[in-house]
Amino acid sequence: MRSSHVHHKEERSVIDTIGGIFGSIGRTTVRFVKNIPNRIVNFIKRKINDYKRKPKRTEMNKVYVLVGYTTKRSIDARYNAERNLMILRRGLLLIIFVLLLVITINAVIPYVDVEQYSQMFGIGDVDSLTEEDPFENVTVATVGNSTQEPVENATGETA
Repeated sequence: MRSSHVHHKEERSVIDTIGGIFGSIGRTTVRFVKNIPNRIVNFIKRKINDYKRKPKRTEMNKVYVLVGYTTKRSIDARYNAERNLMILRRGLLLIIFVLLLVITINAVIPYVDVEQYSQMFGIGDVDSLTEEDPFENVTVATVGNSTQEPVENATGETA
């Protein structure tokens, strides 16, 4: 007899627990549904008040509204801090880019054979390239005539 009484008590506590959970869910749902119209009305009023408080825009620039008490000094300090952070961020990005470029160049240079490229293009060094100017004695062909006239150099000499 006693075991059936304990078993009946356990079933009842489980049913009470489940009933309490569903009762709580039901109450919160009813409260939520009842508050929906008030929440909608408050949301609309808040948006209307926000719109009324904003200053009229006559330009494309943003207009900032200060909420609460502040001073020009604190606004300037915040602006300068943001500007300094942007400058610092750009500087660090530039340094990182330069370092990557230097590392890449140092990694590639040992594998570049300069002699091979100088033979390929026929350029030994810059001095030998500028010694012989192919445009030193330029002549101009006339259109109607097949004769060529000498042209003056930059020094004033005729070639």
